Amino acid sequence: MEKEIKLHLGCQEKYLKGYINIDLPPEDHTVQEVRADKFADVRELEYEPESISEIRSHHLLEHFSRQEALMLLAEWHKWLIPGGLLVVETPDFEESAKKFLSSNIEDKMIYARHIFGSEEARWAYHKDFWSEEKFKYILPKLGYGEIECKKFNTNIERKMPAISPFIPAKNKLARTFKKLGLNDLPNVVCYAKKTLNHINYLEAISDILKKSLVGRENENNIHKVWLKDIEGKI
Repeated sequence: MEKEIKLHLGCQEKYLKGYINIDLPPEDHTVQEVRADKFADVRELEYEPESISEIRSHHLLEHFSRQEALMLLAEWHKWLIPGGLLVVETPDFEESAKKFLSSNIEDKMIYARHIFGSEEARWAYHKDFWSEEKFKYILPKLGYGEIECKKFNTNIERKMPAISPFIPAKNKLARTFKKLGLNDLPNVVCYAKKTLNHINYLEAISDILKKSLVGRENENNIHKVWLKDIEGKI
C-alpha cells in the first residue's frame, strides 16, 4: 500500500509531522521563522490528480483574491483522492464584523487587523472574506461534500478550552487576556471531503464569480478579467 500524502500549505512556524509542510521561502517572511519541508508559492504547486489524501491550510486562503482562492480550492479538489479531506481555517469575517461594530475604537483597531491582515509583508494582506455561510455555499459547487464548520476564538479557546462556556461576556475578559498574549479573535475552520468527481471547474468558478458583480454595464468586462487571471491554471 502506498504511503498517504498529506499537505500542510502555508505552514509558517507550525510544523506538522506526517505532512509535507509548504510555505514561501524564509526571505519572504519578515517576522515568522518559517519551518517547511518545501519552499514554494502554493499557486505554483503541481501534484497528480487524486494523489493527495489530505490538504490542510490555516490562515492562508484569505490572502488570495476571490478568483485565486476559487482556483486553489478547485486545484486542491483535483489533487484529492475520492473521499480525501480538506481542512481550511480562516478569519470569520461575519463574527469579526459583529465584534467590530459593537466595540470601542481601540478594539476596532484589533478586529480591523484581523479582517484586513497584519500587513508587515507583501503577502500579509487579506483580500477576501470567508465565513461558514460562504464555505457551505462555495464548496459543494466545487465537488466537496460532508461539510462541517466550527467557529472558535483564537487563541483563548485553543489554549484554554475549559474557559469556552464563560466567553459570552468576553470584552472585559479579553482585555485581561491580551496582557497574557491571548486574544478572542473569531475564526472558522471548515472540514470537507471530495465527494464528486468530474467537476467543470471553470464553469463553476465563473458562476460563483458572477455573484460578485454589481450590475453596471462594464461589470461583464471585470468578470472576463477575473477569469483571465486564472486561465490555464486549473
